[in-house]
Amino acid sequence: MSTVRGRAVLYLTYDGLTDPLGQSQVLPYLIGCAEAGHRITIVSFEKPDRFAAGAGQVRALCAAHGMDWHPQPFRSSPPVLSKLIDQRAMARAAMRLAPGNEMIHARSYVAAVAGLRAAQKHRLPLLFDMRGFWPDQRREGGRWRDDSLLGRQLFQSWKRKERKLVEGSAHLVVLTKAAKQEVARWDSYRDVPISVVPCCADFSLFTVSTAEQKQAVRARLGIPAEAPVLCHLGSLGTVYLEDDLLRLFDTLAKKRSDARLLLIGRHDRAALLAKAAALGLDIADEQLVIAAANRPDVPALVGAADVGACLITPTYSSLGVSATKHAEYLACGLPVIANRGIGDAEAIIARTSGHVLVDTTQASLDEAVARFDALAAEQRGEVRERARPLLDLPAAIRAYDAIYARPDRAVEVAPW
Repeated sequence: MSTVRGRAVLYLTYDGLTDPLGQSQVLPYLIGCAEAGHRITIVSFEKPDRFAAGAGQVRALCAAHGMDWHPQPFRSSPPVLSKLIDQRAMARAAMRLAPGNEMIHARSYVAAVAGLRAAQKHRLPLLFDMRGFWPDQRREGGRWRDDSLLGRQLFQSWKRKERKLVEGSAHLVVLTKAAKQEVARWDSYRDVPISVVPCCADFSLFTVSTAEQKQAVRARLGIPAEAPVLCHLGSLGTVYLEDDLLRLFDTLAKKRSDARLLLIGRHDRAALLAKAAALGLDIADEQLVIAAANRPDVPALVGAADVGACLITPTYSSLGVSATKHAEYLACGLPVIANRGIGDAEAIIARTSGHVLVDTTQASLDEAVARFDALAAEQRGEVRERARPLLDLPAAIRAYDAIYARPDRAVEVAPW
């Protein structure tokens, strides 16, 4: 893929390669770049239980692709202090491994702080892969609360670090065009290239189910063959509009009593039904279908649904959000209902399939439900093929390969 000789890249991430996120959103990209001829050295932080279970497989993958992996232990206690210890360990590893590399690629803020120091020390360009606006996400999600002295101090400290990272980086990568436009307005921005690489899906894993496969999974889950099924993939919580997801489904169920809400992941049924009741919603126990699965089994569960939901709390930091579940729904051929103000979701829906909630008023939910049957009737193969150039894993790999080859040029996977 690369048009010039491969680069020697030091890749820093605070996520573990044995974690589910590392398996889906880090390792495949690095393998693709290694196959393109780049020489990758990796520093990651691994949770003890996951490392014990998965280190052998990751080591084999790294060895097979000529990647040099330097796993570090992820510490969770004591609180706060453990993170400072990890940050120092990251900084030491970056300093030690930087010589002999041609650039440093840091995934998100914690890694980038260590990467910047090593880059300045060894006169290497830093690629700051921001992902999202992490300090703002922590604050808006309630991790760093305004009514807590420690929370305020952590937020202010990381915003200062953010400024230094943006000022000191040779190349920035964000997940959305909306985030690129925002960063370009910051006082700390120094007119370096800003590339846009969204969270992509592995289209070789997430595929369109046949009619027979769809009905087999429905039968196993106890879902009626012709029921309209709204799906949410992954966790729920502060980032997601859980109440509005329940309200959206309740609106669908009032129209079709056989409707089902399929939640893929580990969820507390009793808590969700209690919340629905507290909201005044009439969601019956049998209408709520919860299915936990290992990653290889997730696509078949998604394929049992008709439409995917991606309702995220709209905040300042949501400008930088690219939901992996959005790409995974589309890879399985499912249209997506998403709300306005979340990264590039509207532009993606305009080019693939789905419906944008203008807001979460009852009128907007009614409008979405009115379109449900038409969305469910779309040809899944066509939805998938419209999404592939935008959100398939090779598109992101080609983008990173191009950035490594020519870090002085910005790359955009998205055509909008």
